[in-house]
Amino acid sequence: MTDAALQQAPVHEALEPELQQQVDDCWRRAQGHWSHFLLLGEPRSAKQGCALAHINLISRQVWFNARELRSRKLLDSLEAVLAHEVGHHVRYPGSLGVSARMRMMEKTLLPLGDYSLINVFCDLLINEQLGADETLRPQLIAIYRSFQKDYRWKQDPAFFFYLSVYEELWRLEPGHLMGPESAAFSKQFPDARADAQLMAQNLFHLGPNVYTQFLYFLSICTRYVQPMKGEVPESTDPQACCKDAPRPEDWAEALTPGAREKEAVRRALAEGWLDKENADRLVGDKSRERRIASLPGQGTADAEAVPEVMAAYYRQEAERHLLRPPDRLHLGEAVVPTTLEEWELGDALPTVDWLATLALRGDRLGAVMPLKRERIADYEGMDVPLWQPRVEIYLDVSGSMPDPRATLNAMTLAAQILCVGAVRAGGWVRALLYSTDFVAYWTWCRSEVEMSRFLMHYIGGGTRFPFARLADSVREQRGRQPTRVVITDRDFDANLDADASHARIFAEAADASAPLVLLLHHPDPERVSRYRKQGARVAEVMELEHFPKVAAALAHALFQEERHVAP
Repeated sequence: MTDAALQQAPVHEALEPELQQQVDDCWRRAQGHWSHFLLLGEPRSAKQGCALAHINLISRQVWFNARELRSRKLLDSLEAVLAHEVGHHVRYPGSLGVSARMRMMEKTLLPLGDYSLINVFCDLLINEQLGADETLRPQLIAIYRSFQKDYRWKQDPAFFFYLSVYEELWRLEPGHLMGPESAAFSKQFPDARADAQLMAQNLFHLGPNVYTQFLYFLSICTRYVQPMKGEVPESTDPQACCKDAPRPEDWAEALTPGAREKEAVRRALAEGWLDKENADRLVGDKSRERRIASLPGQGTADAEAVPEVMAAYYRQEAERHLLRPPDRLHLGEAVVPTTLEEWELGDALPTVDWLATLALRGDRLGAVMPLKRERIADYEGMDVPLWQPRVEIYLDVSGSMPDPRATLNAMTLAAQILCVGAVRAGGWVRALLYSTDFVAYWTWCRSEVEMSRFLMHYIGGGTRFPFARLADSVREQRGRQPTRVVITDRDFDANLDADASHARIFAEAADASAPLVLLLHHPDPERVSRYRKQGARVAEVMELEHFPKVAAALAHALFQEERHVAP
């Protein structure tokens, strides 16, 4: 998502006692500007890896650069610096999920590579609240004035406009924050001061929906984004406060517009901040595909994170149709626990009886001196039924199916639902993705995450079902045949007819599996009847988008009401 250096924690630097005491005092007051009940660790000074100050929204650790603050004579503004970072934790953006959603909206309306206005937007909302305090406002002003010699308005006109909003908000003289280049900027953008006045007047009353505020902010700021030199603007914001990127789960959740985003778009459309075309791009029927296309690295050589995001997205979508696979009972030896013994280094960790350990030794002593129980047979050779679900999935990923990394593939989602259901029921799953060739995750797996990552593979091309691999599976799983699910379309009919041995293999698999299920898209009724006569179960899927619902219905049809009980 971002450069690895941005994700790396800065190098910590110890402070002299006097400065450390100042930091402690400022930190207590900084948190008090937001709440007296925050659970944040102490801020840390960075020797390197931090420009002025920032917060990591994953670890919630605040970092500041004492050397930079001293060199710019900003130690007297330390309270404002720390309070500003706390504001990112408490409210703007508050979470990486909100940050990801704003990034999706911004990339839809402002597709300019890595350039972003999100940080200055969040800073503006935070500083407006902090600037209402008479002790913090001079400190905030001092911070922006200390960077004046670094400002270049032609490089980033939008940032100069952003500074002019503060001048209007805090009733400062024009140029007080922008510095000596203020006159040149105003000459190039004669309407900027009027826009700044409107922004200062309206933005902060559009809450509490932060997406409404963001759309209004973008509707005005985008007038000043295009730089006067160079093809792509380059941010001159000296306070890049959030150094961490959203996680795959955050990006995945942001792929679907939420209720607050839709409400914000409706308001923006009604107020004239957006036209109908852009409103439809943000929350219309095709908005998900546009958001997928805007994922960091999508369509470039640096797209390694896209499959990870899409795998997380399929896991989240599977939650809506979560199911459990049918019972599969087999016999295992009946065991009983032995008496407690001391667990020693080198003993198997699963032998630890944590419940007994905590009850007898407490959490502190038990952590270093756990107790173990071995389990032995109650009666030698006595077998009892054990429940061990196993699901084997064959997923068609030929050219007629959409790439799951670029859009929502309903067939891949159906496979994901089965995987999640199997794992959460305490079972195993393995999968094979096929087209003209196949790729397989053929060891039994208990990880939802691993399987969702594997399901992001895509082959394309023609369709050739791997009957030889199916035959091998039937032989390999003698005595413990899994539930086998084939997710495909009518091409399966031609595959079955291509060789006389295929029908025999299919019949053997249908007879051995528990059961063999075909999820077929728009099947031929005559073929459905034939497959059922051969012992397979067929779930007919008339529309592609119905695959997840059919997969859930299939699970209900296969379930036993009394679970874990031998028939």
